[in-house]
Amino acid sequence: MNKKLKVVLLCTLFVLLLFFLVPWLRFASFIYGSESPFPKQDIMISPLYLGYFITLISLPIAYIFNMSRSKKSKFKIWGIFLMVPISLPLAYSIGLTYSLIVRNPWATMLMFYIFPLIFIAGLILLCVGVIKKNEVRKY
Repeated sequence: MNKKLKVVLLCTLFVLLLFFLVPWLRFASFIYGSESPFPKQDIMISPLYLGYFITLISLPIAYIFNMSRSKKSKFKIWGIFLMVPISLPLAYSIGLTYSLIVRNPWATMLMFYIFPLIFIAGLILLCVGVIKKNEVRKY
């Protein structure tokens, strides 16, 4: 993949990510407290699907960042992407989906178990990337 196409794809995916991330964050802040003017509930798409869209857009961004990198930097990139843009929206969406399946609103609390698991997996990948030594390539 040439550099121009890579930049165009990354820019497009980042715009899409921001397009979905801002309403999701506004809704999440509405749940915690609606005193400030920032949180609103006026989004047209369900936050359940927004979490899945954010995850699905973050995965190709991480993949494109990983192209032609060393293993050490791949671990770092996947660790950061798992911790920051993937773990919370994915855990939120999985918790809500499970709650809808079992028809129990308390089942949403599953997200409090899923989020730390995904976050710790990302933290472990990041630590492996930081601690791992560079491989010397011999041709």
